[in-house]
Amino acid sequence: AIPLYLSEMAPTHLRGGLNMMFQVATTFGIFTANMINFGTHNIKPWGWRLSLGLAAVPALLMTVGGIFIPETPNSLVERGSKEKGRKVLEKIRGTKDVDAEFQDMVDASEFANSIKHPFRNILEKRYRPELVIAIFMPAFQILTGINSILFYAPVLFQSMGFGRDASLYSSALTGGVLLLSTFLSIATVDRLGRRPLLISGGIQMIICQV
Repeated sequence: AIPLYLSEMAPTHLRGGLNMMFQVATTFGIFTANMINFGTHNIKPWGWRLSLGLAAVPALLMTVGGIFIPETPNSLVERGSKEKGRKVLEKIRGTKDVDAEFQDMVDASEFANSIKHPFRNILEKRYRPELVIAIFMPAFQILTGINSILFYAPVLFQSMGFGRDASLYSSALTGGVLLLSTFLSIATVDRLGRRPLLISGGIQMIICQV
């Protein structure tokens, strides 16, 4: 829901960078969690409880924060609340001069609603490239194993022969590299485009995994 929310709230020329900010927040969260784990593992016997319990803090902030953020203009227009959608758009853009952008939203919504059986249509041959990309890109991303490495890094490094402290250091280093890579992506995503980042990332993964 968060990347979708960001895409619909962001101005077009900043959409790539703001979506990458979501990834920065994710990687920063992973790095912070690694640091918390490293700091609490010597607190015996209840350090793991503290580490796990602290996860309730961001969950609480996200829940409470969600009460105060507005619905996206796109969603409001899609559900028939055009006036409310326009007011939200004016508020987040800081200007009343939103006629062109708002009209684009209305036109897109009307066009989308005019299509009958959209989920059946997506199986048609002409939409096959989009369908294949939408399914296989995230599937291949997960199948590289990076989520397993991030989630179980301390265990993986211990099984390779690292000591307990060394495995946590290695886990923190992995999180640090992830965070740095995300900042590099932010700096280049709107200048170079999405495709070059995808290809260069694939090449780097192939080299590292070989």
